Amino acid sequence: MHNNSSKPVRAVTSAILALSLTLSVVPAALAAEAGQAGINSTQNTANSGISPVFSDVKLGHWAEKHIHKLAAQGILKGNNGKFRPGDDITQQEAIALAIRFMNLEGQLSNDESVALPADFKVGNYFKPYIVLAFQKGLLDKNEELKNPDPKKPWGDQKASREWITKILVRAVGKESAALEVKNKPTSFADNSKISASALGYVNVALDLQLTTGMSNNKFEPQGNVNRAQIATFFSRGEAIANITYSSVVAGIVGAVTDSELRLYTEDNKWANYRIDNKTMWYKADNDKSISAKDIPMYTKVRVIGQLGSASYVELLSTEQQVETVQTTLKYAVPSEKKLYVKYSGREDLDTVLYEGNTLIKDASGAVITTDKLTPDSELTITRETFSKDRKVLEIQVKSGPVNKTGKGTITSVDVNSRMVTIKLEQGDSETYRIAEDVTVRYDNVLKDIKDLKVNDVITFSVKNSAISSIVMATAPATSVEGRVDSFSPNMTSITVVKDNNKLEAKVLASQVAVVIPGLINPSLGELIAGEYGDRVKLTVNGEDKVARIEVLSRKVENLYGVSVIGYDAAKKLLTVVDDKNTPYVVTLNDGTKYEFNGSEVPASTITSMLTSNRKVNVKHINKKALVVQYVYKYEGKLIVASPSSRTITLQLANDDFVTLPYQSNTIGIEMYGNSSAKITDIKNGDFVTAMLSGDQNSVMSLSVRSYHQFEVASLNTSTNRITLRNATNRQVEEFSLSSTPIYGVNNEKLTLSNLNANDVLNAVFDGRSLVELRKVAVTAGRVESVDTTNGIVVVKDYNGQTTSHQSASGLTVILDTTSTTAVGALKVGDRVEVRKDAKNGTNLKVLAGRKHDFWKYDAGAKQLYVKRSSLSDTEYYWTLNANVVIRNTTGETLSISSLKSDDKIVLYFLNGQIIEIEKQ
Repeated sequence: MHNNSSKPVRAVTSAILALSLTLSVVPAALAAEAGQAGINSTQNTANSGISPVFSDVKLGHWAEKHIHKLAAQGILKGNNGKFRPGDDITQQEAIALAIRFMNLEGQLSNDESVALPADFKVGNYFKPYIVLAFQKGLLDKNEELKNPDPKKPWGDQKASREWITKILVRAVGKESAALEVKNKPTSFADNSKISASALGYVNVALDLQLTTGMSNNKFEPQGNVNRAQIATFFSRGEAIANITYSSVVAGIVGAVTDSELRLYTEDNKWANYRIDNKTMWYKADNDKSISAKDIPMYTKVRVIGQLGSASYVELLSTEQQVETVQTTLKYAVPSEKKLYVKYSGREDLDTVLYEGNTLIKDASGAVITTDKLTPDSELTITRETFSKDRKVLEIQVKSGPVNKTGKGTITSVDVNSRMVTIKLEQGDSETYRIAEDVTVRYDNVLKDIKDLKVNDVITFSVKNSAISSIVMATAPATSVEGRVDSFSPNMTSITVVKDNNKLEAKVLASQVAVVIPGLINPSLGELIAGEYGDRVKLTVNGEDKVARIEVLSRKVENLYGVSVIGYDAAKKLLTVVDDKNTPYVVTLNDGTKYEFNGSEVPASTITSMLTSNRKVNVKHINKKALVVQYVYKYEGKLIVASPSSRTITLQLANDDFVTLPYQSNTIGIEMYGNSSAKITDIKNGDFVTAMLSGDQNSVMSLSVRSYHQFEVASLNTSTNRITLRNATNRQVEEFSLSSTPIYGVNNEKLTLSNLNANDVLNAVFDGRSLVELRKVAVTAGRVESVDTTNGIVVVKDYNGQTTSHQSASGLTVILDTTSTTAVGALKVGDRVEVRKDAKNGTNLKVLAGRKHDFWKYDAGAKQLYVKRSSLSDTEYYWTLNANVVIRNTTGETLSISSLKSDDKIVLYFLNGQIIEIEKQ
């Protein structure tokens, strides 16, 4: 063998020396290759410690973990306490290692009658290994016995990278897979240098991540393999091969002391291992050594040892093999170490047994005794999941029955569910149920919970976690309805005539919200008083002042699309005729509003345009004009389009109808997603915008409102542009959002910076113009109940929130490729995705579970792996959703650590991530 510093070759002639050298070589897996020298030197500089096993391996060497693991397994032992990691390995040494790796040493034969061809030379010690390798198919006679080199014994030849790859793939039992891809080229730049007979093996080694190649995207098939590399190759190969070693035991850590490791093994027995300063500790996902204190309790480890002494301990997962459940304490029996508890959804009480060493903590984390627990306290119980006893490890008080008083501001109140959220004076928010016998008072006068409103300041008392009394700091808001009679001269008060014909005057607050249907940002001056005054609803605040005035009805008449006959500026008289030549004369006054292109403008802008044959809209009361609008477009619902009469009829926002002519050869139709749309493509009931010609005599174009659902592909806040991906056909398109409003799921105003990639958005288009974006919440959960009589489905999502969905409110059930509005298509236990569709209806999409056999869980990457059906199966691992739920078929919550290899599981997905795992 040669080492990396090219020292003279020392011939190996002694069987004893051959044995020691073979034991110092390591089986492994082909990947820690490119750039290893740099890593080694850096780590050696950083850490001058020496391996307790081999004096020439420094702690921090890139292959340290793999060398120590195989040494602990007895696959390598070294020579005089040294490993010589940089020496190249010979073919006969590699075969001996492979036989040890395959755990076949018990089948070696020392029968001298077994002969190899005279010109096929190997060392005497290695002969039984080589013979067994031919018998087991590890070596191919047609490859190895063909044209031997008489000047260079086969056994002493340096093992090449492609040759080692063959041996490795055969050793892990994947030769059949290699034969399937024997003609597939690799992506390496030197693919042409890989022998045809080795190509399939290299492909499989790449696919199994046993090799990644060398630098510059090369495989270097004829390059040599040193002993550190082969240790790494075969060490990694253990994850692929189905080989059992008597020295390797996996289990759950029950205790770690300075001298002992206690392990609960996979055969449900406790085992104790001696540990000392020679025991090496590692993590499965890292090649650097750790210490015993880095091993968390109740985690899964692999121990390699002999005669009760652990040489190598590997942390397989940082996930503690425990589960937590939430429950309510009813009473405790300390003398029997029993708790009687009630789980949500169960009628009967359950018994929880605990140990003398079980930790019991109060809500602050302080250790207490069982007798300090209070009935009706909410408890979190932690128990181990690795033993059949499932012992309780910890009992933590989550919250006891709340009894307190406080003061704060109501931020939300639901009278039906009797729930209220209060922002306390110190800034925290708390949510409580309102007791059935609650008392609500203001100034010692009893009130009702219906009088509670958002922003009310209250003082409250809580008894047994429910609000028992509320004192309002200000009088509850009241309302008064009637016809506006008059305002005070300085507009500080309003007088209305109530339905009983009695007058009632109220002082106006400093800021009064005015709501008049059909008007943009109306003011107090636009309210109509007197004989034809508006019918209004006054909202009176706790200070007995009017804070809001809403017009319920007014005797407004609308003249749409009337033609101007003339305007007398001196008398402010406007004369118009409708399409039936019926004349109308209205008076303009200082209170008249004027609008052009949807915006309010000065009177002079419109009055100068009131010339003969101009078309306007006029809103008036008893011939007194409230609003004069210059007509350039109409918006409304299409009632009918008549190609024969070339007219369209629209129903406007105020439910009036208007019929407009169009020229069939000039009218343009704008419809998103249809560049060649015709008027016949518009459906009755579609919302459209009709733009008029310059002379206002006909419709020049129609923009059709449409609704679409997208996902955010990318966004650029600096240019205010967004790229959206169509949720159906996956096509992408970029849009500018210079004036497009964006809303959140709760109707709050958002900016582009509030959005993230893959967010779901509903988009509204008028023609091809994007006029609104609205964020859509996408959740998933389990169907809890189906009421086919009333068309109600109740879903509990993975955050524990329950929502009801009614078919009467617009509900679609999606089953695979079909859909229905019948809730009977769902059944209790169905998993569903819940989201609003493009038109704000609710979609419940049934999630089909995928059945798999569990393999492993990578806690660092939060990825779950399943057993593959074949090497061509590329979908075998997924990321867990942050809210993933793991349970068995009875609904009991499990931990990820409770899953074992080959467990039958069903996976449910949301947005490509696992949202639920059900163990069968």
